[in-house]
Amino acid sequence: MIDETNEKPATKEARGRLKKAVAKAAPKIAEQLGGPLAGAAVSAIARAIFGKEGATEEELAEALPHAGADQLIALKRAENEFRIALRAAALDEERIDAGDRASARERQQKMRDWTPSVLGALIIFGFFLTLAVMVARKLPAGAETEFSIMLGALATMTAAVVNYFFGSSAGSREKTMLLTGVKKAED
Repeated sequence: MIDETNEKPATKEARGRLKKAVAKAAPKIAEQLGGPLAGAAVSAIARAIFGKEGATEEELAEALPHAGADQLIALKRAENEFRIALRAAALDEERIDAGDRASARERQQKMRDWTPSVLGALIIFGFFLTLAVMVARKLPAGAETEFSIMLGALATMTAAVVNYFFGSSAGSREKTMLLTGVKKAED
């Protein structure tokens, strides 16, 4: 990952010009130019404009304003391929996460291990106990922040416990629909 605070001013300027030039034809690729996928985005742009990888951001920033129709079509095609690759990566990540949860559940069943159940019950009990204390009692001065942090951590753990024991099939279906661009039929 590039630390933008230590970049040369010319590189930051070229990235800004490149991002602005790409944003019209390929907004998803332009969006990635400032993040961890910047290298992949630059490579996709270089393949579309020059037909090969290895172009610098400065070269691309200079070439894009003068790009021909074929190059702009290639850039739009690269945009679509980039979107598909991002969706595939997100689905793979979800598939890995689901497999991880399934193997943990399977392990618990095979070993008849009560540890996850006991820990899950303690986490959920702790969440509701902390919530009840925060609602029912006036907290000591200065303790609000600590209780809020504890409640937030317990809420995250409670969600993980519920996800572990009951799955996330509804959320996964919704995420898959969003990633694939399928919209719910309106009544």
